[in-house]
Amino acid sequence: MRKVMLVDDEYMLLRGLKLLIDWESLGLEIVNTEQNPSLALKYLQDNDIDILISDMNMPEMPGPEFVAAAKKIQPAMELIVISGYSDFDYVRAGLQQNAVNYLRKPIDTDELLATLRGALDRLQAQQQQHQIASLAIQTQTRTLLTTDREPEQLQIIQALGIEFATQTTVRLIGVLNPLPPKDLVNYLRVIKAVKGFYTEREDFIIVFQGTTDQLNIFINEAPHQIGVAHRPFLIGAPIKNVGQLRTRYIQLRREIARQYFFETASGLRMMLPDTQESVSSTLPSYSEVKKALDGIDLTGFSIWLTHQFDAMKQANASDLLARQFALVVLLVLSDRLTKFDDKAAIIAAINHAKDVSDLKGQLQWVAELATEQGTQQFSRNVLAMRQIIKKRYPEQLSLAAVASELHLNAVYLGQLFKQEVGRSFAQFLNDYRVDVAVDLLRDSDLDIGQIAEAVGYQNSSYFYKLFKKQTGMSPGDYRKAGVLSS
Repeated sequence: MRKVMLVDDEYMLLRGLKLLIDWESLGLEIVNTEQNPSLALKYLQDNDIDILISDMNMPEMPGPEFVAAAKKIQPAMELIVISGYSDFDYVRAGLQQNAVNYLRKPIDTDELLATLRGALDRLQAQQQQHQIASLAIQTQTRTLLTTDREPEQLQIIQALGIEFATQTTVRLIGVLNPLPPKDLVNYLRVIKAVKGFYTEREDFIIVFQGTTDQLNIFINEAPHQIGVAHRPFLIGAPIKNVGQLRTRYIQLRREIARQYFFETASGLRMMLPDTQESVSSTLPSYSEVKKALDGIDLTGFSIWLTHQFDAMKQANASDLLARQFALVVLLVLSDRLTKFDDKAAIIAAINHAKDVSDLKGQLQWVAELATEQGTQQFSRNVLAMRQIIKKRYPEQLSLAAVASELHLNAVYLGQLFKQEVGRSFAQFLNDYRVDVAVDLLRDSDLDIGQIAEAVGYQNSSYFYKLFKKQTGMSPGDYRKAGVLSS
């Protein structure tokens, strides 16, 4: 519904106008009526309207003065002026403010309807023009930040009016999940320092060029424009040249993802640094996790897990690093399980967890499962097999060789192992080798082929496939995730 305000010092005329036509059938709603022009101006300062219908002869304020002040506050609204006088000065004043029509009292119903339809047509055309212009700006801005083709970037920079060598600073600003987004778009369109913007999922990415004072004004006033004062802003580091655009964009996107993941995206106003310090030291290794979880109960595990994620959040760790850590914890927990048919599903859930609470929930469930299964006692022969695997995993172990060493039948021993452990001998061996490989990928400089050999695989391609099946990531991607997250 389009919003209409009526202004006239005569109460009966205001009442008559409201009853003269079926406003709702035109898609119109009378949101306010005022007899005092000063009060009408005050209302316009705090509320958007689409159509203003005003008398031009009011004792409190001359009509020409009022409509000029009103259009200054809301230049995009449509204006319809009315008067009982035929004085051309009133007509001219209305026309100077781009009035749709000048209506004489008493108001003719058909003329009012035609005038309102004309105003609606103009509003619709104006809206379409704004949408086209907004889409063009968004397309250009998205291309500017996501392409690595400098000639194309330079053309867009010129089109958007961005200048690096000035007294102002170019930055990227992320506005997380503004509500309603339409209001923010309208606000951005009238801010000269906003050179470009576009929506990415539920967030806004803004190219801002201005002084520190202009930036502060923009941040302080924008929340009032989008209706929710606590919507967070991420302010990127200064961009000194075109070559830094994509780097700053990637940095901003990572920080936005991190804020959502660690559930801190509320009431936030953060200025990103020029560089990010390494946080790899905050990620515990497989061995450290295993040691930390030895003898710990479910309550202790929950407290420990919360502490680990809180430490990552404080160290500005990325969501990638948090997921990588969760996979390490999962590998440690799965080693305690006698049966774990849902491992692949849990790995997928970790890789697609929307936030840290989701991640903690998945690990807590596995920990509870491990606790339930942890009371089972292994037979002497199965304990011996597990010890052989953990000590001699780099060797070319086989069930037949281990059975021979223990002086037992291989078929019987294989069935006994699977019955008690929940996994076959080969599955348990592969799981343990991947656990060790996780540590080597994180803590050593060995290449992937050397790591495969170190954990007992002569065929690196087989190791690659097995590692991806176990963790949901290839060995290279796993190592790369740790580097990028740092």
